[in-house]
Amino acid sequence: MKKIFFLLFIAFVFKSSAQNPDYVIDMNGIGALKIGMSQVEIEKIIRQKLFLKNALDTAISWQDSATANYKNISVLLSFQRQYTADNVYYMYITGIKTSSVLCKTVRGSRIGDDKSKIIAAYKKDRIGMGREYDDEGRAIKNRYLIILKNHSEERVIVFYLRNKKVVALEVKMVFSDEE
Repeated sequence: MKKIFFLLFIAFVFKSSAQNPDYVIDMNGIGALKIGMSQVEIEKIIRQKLFLKNALDTAISWQDSATANYKNISVLLSFQRQYTADNVYYMYITGIKTSSVLCKTVRGSRIGDDKSKIIAAYKKDRIGMGREYDDEGRAIKNRYLIILKNHSEERVIVFYLRNKKVVALEVKMVFSDEE
């Protein structure tokens, strides 16, 4: 009897956390973390200071990333420098990635789902599929991507698959030179 109660309790906790809007992934972001937000806005939401190596105008790269904790999930935040005037700029979010089992897309896709379930859920949408490549441009064995595109193709949700199972989800901006 105790085992049944425990299993029901676990199922309830998992189901209620999966419905939490803080963990829903859509074309705008994950929960309250939205694409286009500034570093300052993100730091207020996550209540932690982010260290960006390339945040200074003297940095070679105008892009950066940081790992943060948001509502008990780990997220990788991608940033880009935006200039508002000569030598006046801020860093803003261009991508948010997670491997948390608590997160799911609006249609319910999540970590652990298989490739066919993702394709079935988005069969009427614009999707692309392909191999994942390393920094040398070599295809990585058993790693694939399913890319869900929005209408304007300015943003995508990327499903990272390993052995045909989703291992990470990312929502990000697409720049014209990335197509």
